[in-house]
Amino acid sequence: MQTLLLAADAGANPVNVEWLTLVTTIVIFLLFFAVAAVFIWPKILAGLDEREQKICQEIERAEAARAEAAEALRKQEDALRLARVEANEMIAKARSAAEDHARDMRTQAEEELNSLRAQAHREIDTAREAAVKDLTAHAASLSTAIAGRILRREINDGDQRDLIDQSLKEFASAHDG
Repeated sequence: MQTLLLAADAGANPVNVEWLTLVTTIVIFLLFFAVAAVFIWPKILAGLDEREQKICQEIERAEAARAEAAEALRKQEDALRLARVEANEMIAKARSAAEDHARDMRTQAEEELNSLRAQAHREIDTAREAAVKDLTAHAASLSTAIAGRILRREINDGDQRDLIDQSLKEFASAHDG
């Protein structure tokens, strides 16, 4: 406020404008504005346009990358789904093959068991027949020995064979009946 009072005391009018200073300031401002408009603003605007284009390109690239990633994910999910289906088929085939193999092994084991049973029956029958023949022969020789003692005479080989054959026939008919 003191400056205003001093200026008022000096007889200067604060509203009074110096035209030379005002015109010079306006001319310098217009020259600076013209130079800035011609040389500086185009570079700034070109830089801004270039930055805008780069941002747009980056957005486009990001969208393309997102689309590629989505497609790759879809393909990977399809491949995973297909792999699961194939794995399930392989498991089913393996399970079926294992069941078939187990069934074949069970059938083979039953056949072997039946074969062993039949062989055992044959061996038992053969052993029984051999035992019966041995018993019959032994019984016949004992009978012959007893009969010889009873008769006090010795029976010859021909008599003994006839006696054995007859005893076997009687034993077989008694055993069958």
